[in-house]
Amino acid sequence: MVHFTVNISDLTDMVPGLMAKHPSHGWTMASGQPDTRDPILDIYPLAASDRKAQVQIGLEIFFLDFAGHRTADFAYTDRDRVEVLEQRLELAARATLGPTRVTLYRVDGQIVRSTMVIDPDGPDREEDTIMTTTGHFVARLLRRQVLPEVLDFPAVTA
Repeated sequence: MVHFTVNISDLTDMVPGLMAKHPSHGWTMASGQPDTRDPILDIYPLAASDRKAQVQIGLEIFFLDFAGHRTADFAYTDRDRVEVLEQRLELAARATLGPTRVTLYRVDGQIVRSTMVIDPDGPDREEDTIMTTTGHFVARLLRRQVLPEVLDFPAVTA
């Protein structure tokens, strides 16, 4: 049996301290109780509360969702879990503040690939991991049309 020293409850207890580094943002526990399996946090700029990202906290897999773009990061040691949680929260904060460009690639309405670029035309450009599903590869093999949808989120001003 695998034993984790840092558990989900410990990680969710760290969220207020980690989010204190982002005073321009608010957050809520979207999944209800902080001790539930893989809780989900909604993170949003206070000046634009409708622009939300979600961070799902797991023991090994941490997800970030923003505007249809979903990526994961992995952590297998206690130290890595804390670091990855902090990085996912930081990325969510930067993505929601903008400027951010999300490109969703769809086949028959389903997202099969996506990219997220923070500060796409600026000096601090950062591209998040590209998510590609097997549906993207199958669509290309079958010569099905993959339609890009570009979503631009301007910088939030206070």
